[in-house]
Amino acid sequence: MENTISKGLRNTFLVHTIVSAVLGLGLYVIPGRILVMLGWVPETYEVTVGGTSVSAPGTLLVDPVITRVLGAALLALAFASFLGWRAKQYQEVSILVQLELVFCVLALVAFLVRIVTLGLALPVIGWVVIIILLGFAVAWALALRR
Repeated sequence: MENTISKGLRNTFLVHTIVSAVLGLGLYVIPGRILVMLGWVPETYEVTVGGTSVSAPGTLLVDPVITRVLGAALLALAFASFLGWRAKQYQEVSILVQLELVFCVLALVAFLVRIVTLGLALPVIGWVVIIILLGFAVAWALALRR
C-alpha cells in the first residue's frame, strides 16, 4: 500500500513523542529547576552593586509562565506525535509532518539568531537541542518528500 506510513516515519513519531513529552513535562511542572538542571541558567548568580555582593538562586532568572508555555507546546507536540505514531495512513499525518518540520526549522532559526547576536556561548544543552532539532527537521523533511 502506497499510502501507509513508513516504518521510519512511525519510529520518528515515537522518538519525538518520548523526547517532547519528557522535556515538555519537565518544563511544565518544574520550569526553574529543569532549566538549572539542564545548565540553561546558573544554579546561583552573584550581583555586585556599590561594593556589596549578593548571591541569588538562578531560578530567579526564569520566567515560569513562558517556560511553562513552551512545556505545554512540547506536550501538545508529543500528543500529536503519539497520534501520528498510531495512525495507519499517510494522509492522516501529512499536515502534522509539515507542522513538525516548521516548528523544528523556526526553533533552529531562533538558536541561530541567538548564536549570531550573542556568539557561540551556549550551554551544552543548547547544542544538544540544536542537534536534536536538526535531526528531527531532516526526518520530517524526508517524510514530506515521500
